[in-house]
Amino acid sequence: MRTLILYYDKDILKNIVAPLTLRPDKIIYLYDSGIRDMTPFRSLAACFRPHMPHLVMEQYPVNASSMEKIYSQTCQVIDRIIGEGYLEVTGGSELMILAGYRAGCEKGIHVIHTDLVHDCITNLVTNEVIAKTETLSLADFIHAKGACFIGESHNPPESDRYTSIQKMARYLFSHLQEWKNTCSYLQTVAARYLPNEVFMESKQQIYMKNGKKICPDKEILKEFQRLGFLKNLVMDGERLHFSYCSINDRQYCTNYGVWLELYVYIAAQQSGVFEDVQLGTMIDWNAYDGVSVAGNEIDVILMDDSMPVFISCKLREADTAALNELLIVKKRVGGWFSKGVMVTFSKAKSQDSGTYKRAQELGLMLLDASDIMAEDFGSRLVKTIHEHDLISMKWKKI
Repeated sequence: MRTLILYYDKDILKNIVAPLTLRPDKIIYLYDSGIRDMTPFRSLAACFRPHMPHLVMEQYPVNASSMEKIYSQTCQVIDRIIGEGYLEVTGGSELMILAGYRAGCEKGIHVIHTDLVHDCITNLVTNEVIAKTETLSLADFIHAKGACFIGESHNPPESDRYTSIQKMARYLFSHLQEWKNTCSYLQTVAARYLPNEVFMESKQQIYMKNGKKICPDKEILKEFQRLGFLKNLVMDGERLHFSYCSINDRQYCTNYGVWLELYVYIAAQQSGVFEDVQLGTMIDWNAYDGVSVAGNEIDVILMDDSMPVFISCKLREADTAALNELLIVKKRVGGWFSKGVMVTFSKAKSQDSGTYKRAQELGLMLLDASDIMAEDFGSRLVKTIHEHDLISMKWKKI
């Protein structure tokens, strides 16, 4: 029987990487006795269950303020091990790490450390690399945080639609004011129909609830039809009618900002270098309270070498509030071991604006309109994410 002992840490990666890599038969967490809520351990069990269905998991409190007590309690746990044992000294407080190393060396157990930057687990006594760390999924992170996925705000498109969506998105990005008016028009018309209806008919000029008069841009409607989002478009005098090609197309055509989200999602998918790319993800941050409530909607999430990347898409100027919201989501799931990207249709980066400087101060990456409209946007997205690594961030004030 293989047993792995760890000191519980507030950083999720320090709790889950070694177990998911070594796949022991039994895991024992030693945690600060000041922790009263046991929900984190239920969350860890939920994270491990799909990978190790027969895992035995235990947790015991220790007096984290006394090195001698941590040492003696760790020795007691080690003495009860049957078979091969490993003691991981990556997480926990400084006193836990020192006491654990001492106890492990004296008891002759394998004392190991997980290098989360260089993706390896090392035996601290022999300095031997015993394993390369396992690649994690988004589900591993979400379950370990005690959260769960509760759906998507937008259905991701099939791969055969990528080219038409990219072309339509770039057209809309070049005609944003016309798109804003047209989207308002399409939203107002769609509100008169049931959610599953695709046929629409209306006057070409209508009034919104605020009394503002609007009409659609005919060229945008024609482009929607040319690229397969509308069909049977007829603009006859004062009236027009058409049909959306699908319910998904209706959702896309009546959502102003979704085109940037789709554009980023497709670029990430087509790069072929990221895992678990998801669009419009909604998360219930407390999966154990018996109430299904969506927290922040995250425009695009992906995994970059076992590290979650959260991307916020704004088809407008991004402000400090938007940056703060992204930072909170980033810290909530991955803490320091995660990345945040703001994609904003503005000149924030090219003009070195206050927003761009604030993003840098917060440890967030920012891509603006000059990147979005570049032919190599996908490459720029990949380069930005890959260059923003833990080593470069280590000594920054965040």
